Amino acid sequence: MPLRVSEALVRGIQAESDAGDNLIVRGIAAFGALTAVVVLAAGSAGAATHAGKGVTIGVYPSSTTIRGSGAPGGSPASSVSLGAAIGEQEDSVILVRGAGQVQITDPRIDSPLALDLFFAHYVSFGGTLVPDALLPWDGAARQAEQPNQPLWLRITVPQGTAPGNYTGSVTVVADGVSRQVPIIVKVFAVTLPAPNQVQGSLLTGFHVAAQSYGNAVAKRYGLTQSSQMQGTAPTLYRFLASYRISPSSWGYGAPDDRTGYSTNKRWWHDSAANMVAEVGDRAFAAMSIPVSNNRTAPANYIAGLSPNAPQTWCSYLQSVHSFWQDHGWLDSYPYLYGMDEPGLPGFKVVAQQAQVLHSCFPGGHVVVTGNPSEENRFLWNGGSDDVDVWAVLASRYYGQYTVPTLSKEGVSRAAEKLKLIDAVRARGKSIWAYTYPGTKTPSFTATEPLSDSQLFFLWASLEDVDGVLYGEGTTTYQTGVDPYQSVAKDGAFVLLYPGRDEPVPSARLEQIRDGIENWEILNIVRRKRGSSTVRKILGETGLFSATARGVQLGCTVGCTVKTATPFSWPVYSHDATTPARLQQAKLQALTDAS
Repeated sequence: MPLRVSEALVRGIQAESDAGDNLIVRGIAAFGALTAVVVLAAGSAGAATHAGKGVTIGVYPSSTTIRGSGAPGGSPASSVSLGAAIGEQEDSVILVRGAGQVQITDPRIDSPLALDLFFAHYVSFGGTLVPDALLPWDGAARQAEQPNQPLWLRITVPQGTAPGNYTGSVTVVADGVSRQVPIIVKVFAVTLPAPNQVQGSLLTGFHVAAQSYGNAVAKRYGLTQSSQMQGTAPTLYRFLASYRISPSSWGYGAPDDRTGYSTNKRWWHDSAANMVAEVGDRAFAAMSIPVSNNRTAPANYIAGLSPNAPQTWCSYLQSVHSFWQDHGWLDSYPYLYGMDEPGLPGFKVVAQQAQVLHSCFPGGHVVVTGNPSEENRFLWNGGSDDVDVWAVLASRYYGQYTVPTLSKEGVSRAAEKLKLIDAVRARGKSIWAYTYPGTKTPSFTATEPLSDSQLFFLWASLEDVDGVLYGEGTTTYQTGVDPYQSVAKDGAFVLLYPGRDEPVPSARLEQIRDGIENWEILNIVRRKRGSSTVRKILGETGLFSATARGVQLGCTVGCTVKTATPFSWPVYSHDATTPARLQQAKLQALTDAS
């Protein structure tokens, strides 16, 4: 079903802004009715303005997949219309097509909102050009890189902003012809938690290679002074905090030996000063306790401690705990991720890790990637060696196909894994999730639909998942390759680019932040109206095969819906209609959370 926005609706919102009234969503009883009030969705067909011969200017949702040429999915609007929570950042894309040169002049937005501009730079991912690197921009004239040139607008709604309607505009100049693009932002009476607040936040742990990032910055911008290099990691961590992302690794802030944090005249060995510079006044909601996991080469073990010998950890953990206590970091969610996807022998080591952590680092939580099972029940039977957090691969969350002979006997395997997840939840354990490329669920690559990077977090909301772990990496650049030219592995290991003053975000990172923020809005909905309302929002907007009563699973055979995957998973939207559906769901969530 096409989703459209009329200019009359935009004018109506402007009138409400003048009157100071609240935007009220009416008559939302079915999917079709909801489309009538989507101020965030792409506008009516033909809404793009023609700047000059063969040049068009149109506004698209920020989750729209855009390539170097050809019309993107969805219909463009002629104005930016956004709904936002207090403390949130929202993006929109102005797509200029067919121009040789582009420029933005006179950007403005009502105070206290802030407006930032970005020029989307094309990067090659296995030969596919994607406008992924969002270069900070003052709007000065630039050559378009491809026939389709996206220009990004980011609007920040600071904490303490009063609910209401805010307006602004930018003027887009394409090949010398200018068009004004109005901006209308409806700020709802919904406040997001601060990025470092544990309560109400989606907890995250993203792998970060701070050394790789610093080396890339030094090479690209010619840094030669030690003080310049020393500043790259704190800048990187502050940047991640602004995206509500907590790192699962601390780079130069990780201790060198078993005594814990120490000072050193060589700054790269000064773990105490580096950690303080990276964390500051506890910038993160979740904080990774620095211990290596089984994927780390022995030569690179943090503090020289083996993940397979937790009996040697206690004095080290006590030292780290004391250091964190001195700096006021223990009110975060401290966790230790010491084993990745272990088999039964590894799970037995995890039990030892948990026993030591709970004894030597009070308040610490053990995270393990894998599924709870009858085989590892000793990790969730209520003992001091229990795992606190089960991080489950999204494709292994529910179950799998059921052969017809079993179906005839009344047996279904579609939710066999979910039953055990529910069992550990009932025992007070937390469930996180993770993803990686090739699993046939949404992930963060540059070559899949851009909306997937946001949709993964909405799935986490659908299933009331408490946190997201991402181990592929954010700053793992290829040696000798300029990441602004080419990135390997579809971008799964690169979510940001080296910047002179601070990192440069990818379009995917913007969607990841939007997904985290939308999870937090839906979490408010869950607390106020229950999980059934969250499922209803995500189901009625067509993002997932779900209703208020539950999630409908698909697989090759033996599931409610027939799909192409042997594992069971809800059908999810990942086509040209998805950006508008995402914005539908956002608007409904904001309304229900208000």
